[in-house]
Amino acid sequence: MTRINANKRISTKWFNNIQSSLEAIESTEQFFNILSDIKKEFDFDKISSCVITQNNFRNETYYYCSTQPEEWKQTYLKNQYWKIDTRIIVARNQATPFQWSSRSDLADFIVNDIMAGNWDGMTIPIHGVNHSFGLLNFTFNPKQKKIRCWLSYIGPFITYLALYVITAQSSLIKRGLLSPHCAKPDKSYPMLASQQCKCLSWAAEGKTSEEIALILGISISTVNKHLDRAATLLNANNRTHAIVKALHSNLIVLEYTKKSDFFYF
Repeated sequence: MTRINANKRISTKWFNNIQSSLEAIESTEQFFNILSDIKKEFDFDKISSCVITQNNFRNETYYYCSTQPEEWKQTYLKNQYWKIDTRIIVARNQATPFQWSSRSDLADFIVNDIMAGNWDGMTIPIHGVNHSFGLLNFTFNPKQKKIRCWLSYIGPFITYLALYVITAQSSLIKRGLLSPHCAKPDKSYPMLASQQCKCLSWAAEGKTSEEIALILGISISTVNKHLDRAATLLNANNRTHAIVKALHSNLIVLEYTKKSDFFYF
């Protein structure tokens, strides 16, 4: 049986560095690295964060980032588990963290597939202004010795960091750095900058450089520079070739091809 190190303490330097990194978040890769760092420091098995945005009164978009294996992410998407995910449902209606094993209404997939008799978990809801909402999940081994003392000790740290995690993730979403346009890119192609993806996406929808400039609030010359740079990075012969390559590699998607409001990263 794994034993929690009773003498371990959360380093103030590490904590401050993580907080500063989240405040200055610049990329999806950096965000995932921070999540993994938090998981390791707190001795979690898995960690995930979810931001839910309201596009209108009837339409929500879920942005779920997790250290779960890709196979599990595909299972979650295929079965549309977010519609019955007790963690999300409960977190909507309360602001206090809750331990999964304390609830009797957990969805079967959480009990059978995530907890699987060996793990327990905790959810930390984060509620903000204008109906903004997110949550942080983590799993741990309930059979570890001194686990209750450890959870009690790290509780204030992880709850405080959860706010920064959700804020950082929301920032990436607002800047287009964590969006359907960047979901599951083909690794054989380079990652494009946010503005390059946006310009390509609008160009794929048939917009001219003048129209894209008005939509994005930038100059026409800047639009053309973004499109030219994207074409260079994609080793494309022209703008149309760049659009085809970007669509083929899932770096961008057309509006009418979006079939889900849930995006798992």
